[in-house]
Amino acid sequence: MTAALASALFAAAWKGTLLVAFALVVHRVARNRIPPRWLCALLLVALVRLLVPVAPAASFSVFNLVPSDAPSPPPVILVDDEALLPAPGHAEAFRAVAMPSTPRWVQLLLGVWAIGVLFVVMRVAVRTRAFHRLLRDQRPVDLGPLLDQCRDALRLRRGVRVAVTNAVATPSLHGFLRPTLLLPHGFLETFTREQLRYVVLHELAHLRRADVLVSWVVTAASALHWFNPLVRLAVARLSEERELACDALALAALRAEERPAYGGTVLELVERGGPMVPALVGMTATPQQLKRRIVMIASFRRQSRNSILFAAAIAVIALATLTDARAGEVRQFVHHIGPGEALSPAAHEQIMKLEQNVSLTLHSASLQDVLTTISAATGVNAVVAAGVLEGDPRLNITAENVPAHVVLMETLLTLKLAAKFTDAGVEVVQQPEPRIRMAGVPGEERQFFIRKADDATHPAQVTGDVVKKIHVSAEREGNEAGKVRVTINTGDDKPAGKLEIDLIK
Repeated sequence: MTAALASALFAAAWKGTLLVAFALVVHRVARNRIPPRWLCALLLVALVRLLVPVAPAASFSVFNLVPSDAPSPPPVILVDDEALLPAPGHAEAFRAVAMPSTPRWVQLLLGVWAIGVLFVVMRVAVRTRAFHRLLRDQRPVDLGPLLDQCRDALRLRRGVRVAVTNAVATPSLHGFLRPTLLLPHGFLETFTREQLRYVVLHELAHLRRADVLVSWVVTAASALHWFNPLVRLAVARLSEERELACDALALAALRAEERPAYGGTVLELVERGGPMVPALVGMTATPQQLKRRIVMIASFRRQSRNSILFAAAIAVIALATLTDARAGEVRQFVHHIGPGEALSPAAHEQIMKLEQNVSLTLHSASLQDVLTTISAATGVNAVVAAGVLEGDPRLNITAENVPAHVVLMETLLTLKLAAKFTDAGVEVVQQPEPRIRMAGVPGEERQFFIRKADDATHPAQVTGDVVKKIHVSAEREGNEAGKVRVTINTGDDKPAGKLEIDLIK
């Protein structure tokens, strides 16, 4: 479990950090040429990637560009039931092989990370609780037709409550499911009706953009990746672009002569500040952000051109980065030994025969045709147990210099079947219930192991020495795994083997 958690965190961190760095570079170089809403969308995609340790595999994922021969952690085998361990006296040895311990330095890093996450979460929880206590004094107010006019100007259908409270120092939007426009006490008496309209337009722009929901996503990314300075920088840039995007929506609903007054209202409000909780968004800005904000308001022009182009670019980036590289699963070719069982020397000999390489080409072949061909090439008798196979599936198979056990196991996996080794050879059976779960870092590389007997009393236990390790780069297409492309590297300077399997019916 510790190894799996470390692997998931590492995957999310390095992939998300790459995208965050890219988004920050784009923001730095083109922030005055790309509309704020699209910069905001790009930064949001980058932060979401930090929350996705495992994404759907796709051929168009940018992570296919990462070299597939990079070293990856070994697979982990988890045994669900103590009764499934091997014969007495070998349980500890099985655990040593099947469940490699997580390095202590990894455990320490995970502990530090968990403490940091807990601290951030507790701080957010305390601030949110304190803010909600202050909200108890809120008093609903009716803005009359002004609220409906602003909603119509922004083409916003969702309803929103308006309340006055001491919990905020500046107008803010609170809540996502039940949005409320919060106004500080004395605001209605201090500001004019026109200034109130500007404020309502800005806060309703937050509602139209679902900025409260975005705030929760950003908070989650910040909590899980508290150690990453690039994440904090991206969150600050996202906040800046969010306010500019809301200004743009509000300015688009105003006449040109009203925009200077809108800018003056922004200047008067942003310096007040307010509580920082995920469920609250409002008019905030640092001095540096405020300067850019005022310049944008003063030079605002409606930008309808290139919107489709920017939207398409963000969609392409999202598809390429919120997916993972096409990959097979990491697994081991190991015969399971149940309680009191031992693979006999004769059955072990059958496994060793399947180690030899074969080359074959079959068109519209049945499973029996495949088994007969493997039997003729290796001398291993292979039969199908009664009632195992449904229908008459057909396959096209091309193998060049591939170990016979790889051809056999990939064919059976394609048909969702399994192999049982006996003294007489191989019996094809139904896939058993998952007594053993295999987990590992998704990647192109599979490792097949052939293990030799460790002694005469318990021959061929999984605690035996590895006599062969074969690296397999495999790709399956479709949910039914009906197409397989495999490249074999035995590590002994022989030409790489290739295997293709297509399930045609």
